[in-house]
Amino acid sequence: MWGTTAAAVRRLCAAGDVRSALAVLARGTKLGYAALDVAACTALVHGCCRSGDVAEARRVFDVMPLLGLLPNEVTYTALMHGYFIHGQREKGFALLEEMRRGGVEPNLYTYNCLIGEWCRTGEFERARNLFDEMPVRGIVRNVVSYNTFIAGLCRHGKLWDSAKLLDMMRREGTRPSIITFNLLVDGYGKAGKMSNALHFFNQMKAAGFQPSAVTYNMLIAGFCRARDMTRANRALCDMKERGLEPTKVTYTILMDSFARENDMDKAFEMLAGMEKAGLEVDVRTYGVLVRALCMEGNMKDARKLLQSMAEKGVEPSNVIYDMMIYGYGREGSSYKALKLIMEMRQNSMVPNSASYGLTIRVLCKDDKCQEAEALLDDMVCAGLQTHESISQALLDAKARLIGSTDVSFKLYGHLLGSTRTPLQAKDDRQRKDEDKCTGHFLHLKGVINGY
Repeated sequence: MWGTTAAAVRRLCAAGDVRSALAVLARGTKLGYAALDVAACTALVHGCCRSGDVAEARRVFDVMPLLGLLPNEVTYTALMHGYFIHGQREKGFALLEEMRRGGVEPNLYTYNCLIGEWCRTGEFERARNLFDEMPVRGIVRNVVSYNTFIAGLCRHGKLWDSAKLLDMMRREGTRPSIITFNLLVDGYGKAGKMSNALHFFNQMKAAGFQPSAVTYNMLIAGFCRARDMTRANRALCDMKERGLEPTKVTYTILMDSFARENDMDKAFEMLAGMEKAGLEVDVRTYGVLVRALCMEGNMKDARKLLQSMAEKGVEPSNVIYDMMIYGYGREGSSYKALKLIMEMRQNSMVPNSASYGLTIRVLCKDDKCQEAEALLDDMVCAGLQTHESISQALLDAKARLIGSTDVSFKLYGHLLGSTRTPLQAKDDRQRKDEDKCTGHFLHLKGVINGY
């Protein structure tokens, strides 16, 4: 039995079943045959971190000495990485000091992990100090070391430094990978420096790498960002000629760019190509088109697209609803905007403050004060903070209806009293909110049904 616990733990961790691995450990400990080795404990630490339970990883780490096992550099690095990816960086750096005090020297993977964390926060001097320390400590930097550093530099727009690292990499005899070139193509593309992006794209091919769909997506995105749709299309054609099928990401990038250029025919052509290729058209893709149609005031086609989503079983998101409400509000269709707000509420969704505010203002403009006031109260009931300008719009509308600006202080106080934080609204209305909110909702629903 003694040799089986460690093997079982390693096997379960490799399969991602950390809970069962911990259960095997607990059962073995209880029965007195929990013979683990450092590799099994390290697998448990790594598995717990990967599943998000860093506290459990630390407990396994701390119990190792009690089992006669000392954590090695791999164990320390696994826990350190767990701390970093779960936002506990101070504990990660403290673990480095603990590691050194325990006489365990950081290895290649420890350095890569630390460099990645310093790069993530843009602390490149610290990252460079560790990077330069590696050969002094007898650690040979590998392609991951360079890629980690290059990725951080590109993410923070330090493109010249990232290109210099590529030169240094080659001088040291470390062969760049396709990831190295992808990072540089993407970095320069996001900065709008497409001549540089193409330079590294061509260097990739010269180095014997075949650009992947990911590479082309980065290149196409760069051209789209530079509003060079001609070259974006050319890159798409080149991609197809190389036998690479455009992905959902490819189509969505192009669709979004054509939509922003107000070329809706091309945008819908991308949608048709996506459907023809059998790719899933998700809510984000529909959102790109709905947004463009609403921005150009084409609410008829936007509504058709919304209905098409329902027919295909794609649930609209808050963002899509809010954009539709914005479109209807901008064209002055107050009841259509109101209908969408009520549809959202029936689906347990909460419109944003801008959607409520715009609809209330348009209702006020149309002198539909009763509906506007009910919607204002529904907004407060939903826990959203109102703005005095919304209450003022309703106040002005009521004043117009009675033909006077001498509105009673009681009305003014009631309307501006709605302008408070969600917490204040909750305290003020605690005893009667539920009934009142239900009443507003039913009233608005009745208005919509009548409409």
